[in-house]
This record gives sequence, C-alpha cells and structure tokens, in this order.
Amino acid sequence: MRAAREPAAKAARKGILAVMRDLATLDRLQGVIRELQLDDELAVTDTVDAALRRIRGGLAPRVALIDIAEATAPITEIGAARAAGGPELALVALGTVNDVGLYRDLVAAGADDYIVKPPARDVLAAFLDPQAQGGARGVDAGLGPVVVFVGSRGGVGATTLAVGCAWLVAEEFGERTALLDLDLHFGTVALKLDTEPGSGLCEALEQPARIDSLFIERAMVKVTDNLRILAAEASASEHLIVDAGAIDMLLYELRRKFRRVIVDLPRAASPMQRVVLAAASHAVVVGERSLAGLRDTIRLQTLIREQAPQAQLWLIEAGASGHRAQIGRTEFEKGLGKPFDLTVSFDPKAAAAAINNGQALPIAAAKSPVVRELRQLATKLVGDAAAPRRKFSLASLW
Repeated sequence: MRAAREPAAKAARKGILAVMRDLATLDRLQGVIRELQLDDELAVTDTVDAALRRIRGGLAPRVALIDIAEATAPITEIGAARAAGGPELALVALGTVNDVGLYRDLVAAGADDYIVKPPARDVLAAFLDPQAQGGARGVDAGLGPVVVFVGSRGGVGATTLAVGCAWLVAEEFGERTALLDLDLHFGTVALKLDTEPGSGLCEALEQPARIDSLFIERAMVKVTDNLRILAAEASASEHLIVDAGAIDMLLYELRRKFRRVIVDLPRAASPMQRVVLAAASHAVVVGERSLAGLRDTIRLQTLIREQAPQAQLWLIEAGASGHRAQIGRTEFEKGLGKPFDLTVSFDPKAAAAAINNGQALPIAAAKSPVVRELRQLATKLVGDAAAPRRKFSLASLW
C-alpha cells in the first residue's frame, strides 16, 4: 500500500524553483531543463523570502535550488525552505565554498545535497530528472525546533511565559532545553532565574568564528540538568553590532545540542529578528487587549506571516496588562482576524513570589492558575501525545 501511495504524492508537485542571481548558473540550469525535455515550469526569484511567499501562495515545486553564495544566514534559509516546502521537496543548495563541514551543516538543516558552483550538467540533471530524483529529507532533520516568544507591548509577561514554559518543557517533559534571551542590554531571563548571565552570548555574537559546540557548552548557564540559559547584560552605553550570520551559527549549534530552543525575542526591529523568525517552528505572540496592543499584535502577526510562513503562530492573551485592557475580547479578536489560542491569567502574588525567589512560576507558585495555563501551552509545544514526566511533587498540588 505504501508503494502505491508514493507516486500520487509526487505527482502533486510540479515545477522547478530557483533562488539565484548568478546568470551563468541560471543559464546552465535552463540548458539542462531543455536537454532533459522537462515539462516543468521554471520559477526564478532572487531571495529566499520571495520564494517562501511563492510557496505560501500555492506554488508546490518538486525541486528547489537555492544559491547561498551571498547568504548571510545560509543554514536558516535552507531550514526555512525545507519547512515551507515540506519533506517531498528535493532541496539543493549551491555555493562557492568547497567545505565538508558546510556540506554537513546544510544537510542537517534540511538540504538533500550541496553543489559547489559552477555545477556540472550531469549533477544538475541527476536532481532535475524525475526518474533519477531521490527522496527528500524531513524538516530540519536532526535539529531541535525553535520556539519564539515576543510581546506585542512591554510588560505583558512574554519573558515570564518563556521562562515558565522552558522550565516545564525541561523538567516535566524531560526535554533538554535551551533558553535564549536576545535582549542583550535589558533582558531579564537570567534575573528571573537568579543567575548571572555571563559574557558568553556577547562574545559569541561579536566573534562568530568562535562559535562551536565546546564554546556553547562553556558559555551557557546551567539552571537544571535539562535547562540551560544563554543571556547577556551588556552596558547600556555599549552599542552592539550583531551580524546576522552569527545568530544563524548560534541557533544552529543550539539546535544541534538541545531538543528544543526557546527564544525570548525583543519586539524592536533588529538584524537578528529575521534570522530568528526564519528558524522558528512556533511563534508565540503575547498581547494585551488595549488599543496599542491591538495595533502592535496585528503588526507582529503580519511580520511573522511574512518572515516566518513556516512557523505555527499562537496568539496569547496576557493578563499581566492589568487595567490597560480596554477593548472587549470579541472586538479585539475581530480586529486580529483570529481568536486567541490561549488566555493566561495574571496572579500578582504568584508573580511576586517568582520574582522574589528568583524561580520560574511552576516552582514558586505551583498552585496558581497561571501554572495550569502554562502547562497547557507547554503541552502544545511538545505535542499533545507527549505525557509530562512529572518528576516533582509540586505538580500534584493543584
């Protein structure tokens, strides 16, 4: 039965998508298509973002070739293309660097192969010929998924939710989890967990050549056996220039080492925002029901749909906004065009206990309704089929 279904799945895809500006390589590609007498239509774009928009609009190519020679974040771009195109897409990266390490990284991110330019005609033909084309890899094979938390307004509790979910995923579901705070100047992830952020994150972003598995291991701060954090506390007067390629390399190493990577992402536009969103499998937007909250939640929703079409978007109604909530829920959701996926209560006593003790909410306030709601979100993140391990007695107290 399995063999009978496979041809039907492949037949649903048609066409070749090329992301390239190199006219010489494009000419060679068109020549091979003519030589093979393929019926496939060739669609050409100059950026991965444009290609993702085409796929989101309904294009379902059977082959995609992506030139990464000038890409600042090649691993993330390949991962985003694989996530958007699905496992049936034959995905090929092309570049100018002949390096086995790069090849392995690209394959781990989802590419079926990496070809050094100029590509030989027979090599291109092997991927373009439907009779010779092999099976494609799964989405981001071997790499842990990235979950991004971002608040539509300041003070809505996005960081608190990120910390709480990271703790639950690590401790109750037993997944090795990395929590990354990308607010390099004013981030509070380390503060909420009563730890020193260290200087590792800034060093990694300023010296991307140093980023490797050993460096990451030394730079991260251990919270529990399964939870590590990577944060910074740069001087308020220090202007940091972050290269997008450094973020790409950092996320790749984290995804190799951890089962799940949770990112607390500032809402301010920055060079790293696009790279992080392109790598995300889930984007959690925490919003408040105020007029400004509606405006900015809509803007973030649009941004994520444009830059992270592969990501599952969840809208969380925050209770932490308190008296600023002035718009009715029905009216607010009508403005968003979709309902909230989850509502998180505001429990000031639980929040105060967590802050004063330097603990995640599930430890500091085990019986709070907020923890039950956080557990619902954590369950969604790891999948409904996954059962919490419940290593701690606090989980049975509510």
